[in-house]
Amino acid sequence: MQDQAASLRRLSPRPARAPSFAFVGAPGSGTSTLATELAVAASYAGTRTVLIDCQNGQQLARRLGVPSTATLETQRVSQGGLAAMSTASRHGVDLINLYAPPLERRLFSPQLWLKLTGEFAARERDADALIVDCPSPSLDAVPAGVADNLILVLTPSADSLTAAYAAIKRLAQEAGRSAFNVLVNRARTLAEARGLFTRLSAVVGEFLAVSLRWLGFVPEDNLVRRSQSLRRPLVEAFPDSEAAQAFAQLAAVMPHWHGAEHGRRDAGYLDMLIAASRDWSPDGV
Repeated sequence: MQDQAASLRRLSPRPARAPSFAFVGAPGSGTSTLATELAVAASYAGTRTVLIDCQNGQQLARRLGVPSTATLETQRVSQGGLAAMSTASRHGVDLINLYAPPLERRLFSPQLWLKLTGEFAARERDADALIVDCPSPSLDAVPAGVADNLILVLTPSADSLTAAYAAIKRLAQEAGRSAFNVLVNRARTLAEARGLFTRLSAVVGEFLAVSLRWLGFVPEDNLVRRSQSLRRPLVEAFPDSEAAQAFAQLAAVMPHWHGAEHGRRDAGYLDMLIAASRDWSPDGV
């Protein structure tokens, strides 16, 4: 059967690059799970999705059930290019591993910088969305700081509000960000999720000049851990589960999250990642 959506995409004007959605939260908040599940759910819905891993440890490859790849960190030695850092999953998701410590990104030569960003730009033009799994801003604020849209992951854990506030403050001060989307993960009920968002809004509103927007929540679901032991995304392994249905609903509205707060209208995500790593360097390297 002919793909009618594909025909419509060809007739529609294409943006110069796909918008990026950076998922950021405290360690253990589930950003890797959320990024993976939303990427797969979006791909199932016909969205051409590039999933970007900016965290150490190849977590996204394991969650997708694909072999690990080279990372951005290795490119100063191997220079295998974007192909060595990329793989495609059976779900239609392109995974690119852009993990590198900030110092390594600062040391890229202009030639290597130009080569990698040129290759990456072609991927951005072909995609509908970039989903970025970011480290905690306390470890490395750049991957989230240069993205178009920030999705802050909040959980019911005791230290979640403190970590979320610290992340917002750091990204506001170091990256000049003022708009944050909030997604609550592992909440037992909508009321609990809304309560967490309200508490965070009250604290942030008192001390920081930023805005928070509620996106929704993903319910606590024991099948998430079971799907990870199977090395399969939840939306593939248990599509009728509560959390899988939440992921599908969130992926359907994700394009509407795009607000393009950050002022990088033309530069690609990888270009900004390397440039900001140099510009934000405390020693000016």
